[in-house]
Amino acid sequence: MRSGAGDMTVRIGHIRFLNCYPLYYGLERRGLLVGDRLVEGPDRPDGPSRPAIELVPGVPTDLNRWLTAGDLDLGLISSIAYARNHREMLLSRYVSISSFGAVDSIQLVSRLPLPEIRSVALTRQSATSVALLKTLFKLRFEQDVRYGDLEGPLADGLREYDAALVIGDQGLEALYFPEPGTTCHDLGALWKEWTGLPMVYAVWAAREEFARVNGRELIAVEQELVRCRDYGCERLPEVVESALDRYRFDRETLTRYFGLLHYGFTEEYQRGLLRFYELAHEAGELPEVPGLRFIDAFVGAEAGGVEGDML
Repeated sequence: MRSGAGDMTVRIGHIRFLNCYPLYYGLERRGLLVGDRLVEGPDRPDGPSRPAIELVPGVPTDLNRWLTAGDLDLGLISSIAYARNHREMLLSRYVSISSFGAVDSIQLVSRLPLPEIRSVALTRQSATSVALLKTLFKLRFEQDVRYGDLEGPLADGLREYDAALVIGDQGLEALYFPEPGTTCHDLGALWKEWTGLPMVYAVWAAREEFARVNGRELIAVEQELVRCRDYGCERLPEVVESALDRYRFDRETLTRYFGLLHYGFTEEYQRGLLRFYELAHEAGELPEVPGLRFIDAFVGAEAGGVEGDML
């Protein structure tokens, strides 16, 4: 957060993957986005004044690091990053990036059958997908796997490893423009087959320190972002048409993809996230199983002097 001369700018981490495009579309079409900076409340034709918002783009692992370091105030981060820093973080109860089954953009690309995989090159862009894959191999498939970093193009990784984990737009490209002789395994589908639950890949999180000092402003920004999310999600055919000009995927692919994604964070999806944390802890990917602490409950507790709710 930066402030001066009576104004405030809330720094928000933004993932420039296709899965965030409905939110980005809402920001644009609601007249809030100017470059990577959102116009301040007094300049808007609708609604009351609110803090200015600055979008800070990056891949999920960048945003995880920046939010933890205090370089962001609010951001869409990997769900596993919240778990690893839950004592310093608060969640929005309204927004996630999730799926109930296949997600299309998180793919284990393999040149061998799944039971024969013994080495995997891992994307450096996602912490949740890496933890989920390791949990699946250890607990569900009971396979000993050697891991390394995916350096360079997918094809290069597959020359050294049996399989490679790719996410985001690269994951979609691996699915729809496959490397010869490879098979894609969708991690969202593997998770649902195993647990019968939704999988939550990313969450909106804020630093507790920021919320303690700027709770009212944080709630106002959170509400604005929810309105932008709803604007995009309620106009998915328009979002698809707009995305056609920016991405290499066709209309059918984009329509399917946005239909698979879930942007809310209902109790069912919260249960799915907690189950992921339990299994990741069992697999050694988390030191403990965190509770879910929410922004609005924390801000209300700070204002009213009572302890906030925890799921």
